[in-house]
Amino acid sequence: MSIKLALAVAPENALMSAFVVFRDKLENSMMKAAMLGYDGVELALLNKKQVDLPKVKKIMKETGLEIPMVSTGQIFADTGVNFTHQDKNKREKALTDFFGLMEVAAELGSLINIGRLRGVLTEGEPSIDYFRESMEKALKRSDELGVTIALEPVNRYEINFLNNCYQTAEIIRSLNHPRLKMMPDVFHMNIEDPSIEGCFWKYADLVSYVHFADSNRWAPGRGHLDFQSIISALKASGYNGYISLEILPFPEPDQAALEAINTIRKFI
Repeated sequence: MSIKLALAVAPENALMSAFVVFRDKLENSMMKAAMLGYDGVELALLNKKQVDLPKVKKIMKETGLEIPMVSTGQIFADTGVNFTHQDKNKREKALTDFFGLMEVAAELGSLINIGRLRGVLTEGEPSIDYFRESMEKALKRSDELGVTIALEPVNRYEINFLNNCYQTAEIIRSLNHPRLKMMPDVFHMNIEDPSIEGCFWKYADLVSYVHFADSNRWAPGRGHLDFQSIISALKASGYNGYISLEILPFPEPDQAALEAINTIRKFI
């Protein structure tokens, strides 16, 4: 299988903290992505009620689009619940919402990510233990549903732990579960990792999905990242999964989505 391209989209009422090009009815965004030539669409969701599964499956069948990823950052951004919250009820609510999106992922044959949903470490609290407990429950459910979880390193300005690929790889290996992988994002890597290309080489066995955006979160080509070098390293490491464009809708949504695919296609 060769590398494929996806576009991250969200429902029309999603917060601006969902870094997506299209905020619209999911079926509209899917049709746009298909017309632009994307292979798949990543769904950035708050809860499972936002997805009309029969309608999404119908469009998948009509267009050939895949749904490679369900992303979960909106749970954290919209509700504040997370896996390390001091309040046990809020940790449990985070898991309940996450399990709902895992069911969506299972129906669509998707992976599911954990980025900001893991929360932050709080001084004086056993937050890392809360995180591990939540992850163990999530991984148990992943076995039941057959869904792989992709843990995303997120930069220090958004959350305060598992900021780089090294830290994330260490905890993935300590949890030691076949359905737990890594989801690097070159926007975060540009801030936190000494070498984007080096990380793809070093952690090739863990990388299951990749987010692309330029250094300013605009479409590739609008910042300073060297995507030819990055993609060459990805390909040389043996990666053959999805690259998903998680970008801001600037200068305007359709143009951003088109520029993104045109820039990346020429390198893959």
